[in-house]
Amino acid sequence: MWTIFNGKLLESLSRAPYSGRLFPRVRLIEVWFNSETPRKSFSVRPSTIRANINYNIKDNCEETLRLARQNAPTLQFLVIYFSSVKDISSLIQDPGGSYVEYPCLRTLELRNDTELDTLYSEDVMFSWTELNISRFPVFVGAILFPRLRRLRVKMDYQFGDDTLFRGNAATLQYVDFQLFPAFIDSVSKLKVFTPDRHPKLHYVRTYQMVNYRIPNFATAEEYVRFALSVGPHAQVRKIDDLPYDADFQLFPPLFEGFTDIRILSLSNTCLEFWDVVYLIESLPNLSYLYTNSPRFGRMPRGVTVRKLPAYVISKYAPMSERFRCWHFVYGYDSRPNEMARCVLLLALVCPNFDYIKPFYYRYPWLMSHMKRVAGLQ
Repeated sequence: MWTIFNGKLLESLSRAPYSGRLFPRVRLIEVWFNSETPRKSFSVRPSTIRANINYNIKDNCEETLRLARQNAPTLQFLVIYFSSVKDISSLIQDPGGSYVEYPCLRTLELRNDTELDTLYSEDVMFSWTELNISRFPVFVGAILFPRLRRLRVKMDYQFGDDTLFRGNAATLQYVDFQLFPAFIDSVSKLKVFTPDRHPKLHYVRTYQMVNYRIPNFATAEEYVRFALSVGPHAQVRKIDDLPYDADFQLFPPLFEGFTDIRILSLSNTCLEFWDVVYLIESLPNLSYLYTNSPRFGRMPRGVTVRKLPAYVISKYAPMSERFRCWHFVYGYDSRPNEMARCVLLLALVCPNFDYIKPFYYRYPWLMSHMKRVAGLQ
């Protein structure tokens, strides 16, 4: 692998005689463009080109898209950073209107790293709520990414159909999507993620836009349902950017039937101890859980604090032998005593639960609370 930050070096390599023969083992050239770098094609043709465009560039990236089309027959890994929302259909269609196929492409990442709160104003987003995907180009029947395994889209979905997903249902393994209205509309109407369509899809991450004032879904429950519909047999499931004011007790029942989940991340969720127990019981293969700092929740009727461990053991033990790690982060209403109680009680019923990972908490401080709670119980 080579990483090139200097456009002049890239240009020199292009002019080098027999450049294609001099570097027969080069498999990946990573090119970082800046505003002064001349974006020119080059004759060194490795199997992979990674093109990164700095997010402070204000001109278009047509030259980079042309470079991608030029190397389409051999590309295996393509990452493009855009400085603004643009129509990127030229990635898969040349100026003459012909489709461009990427027969070897394994990884495709389309990103926009501009400040989203500025880029997507409320006026613009209001117009997107009335979105009709017909405004985007449609590539009927074309199978352009037949071997795609990894897909990440962090920008407005720029295709009016299932172009990115067509023909690769048997190979797609990893998807990471920022949920813009166009993407939600497209995959829902076209039924891209139907049950059993993607047998190898094991990693699914979904997250919303930064601007919570303009949600993509009417409720957090609706968001979770949509996220779970993407690759229902995924083993790694990350549902990020859930609203802080959501009713978290509605979430655990939504996961019933998704028994393949091994790693579950629910950012911004302050689940109660009983909700976590419900999740672990519903997901027999769950080994890793990521949430905000937990609350204990309601005390069972007729159970005192001192009788609580015996009650939990009699009702739930033994629980999952697979569950091992609980990773939680500091929430706006974190309560260390309740966190300690949740951890200790869970350890009583999950025989292999041996690792907690509190973020923003120093271990000695949390451990002192755990010892105090253990003494009371």
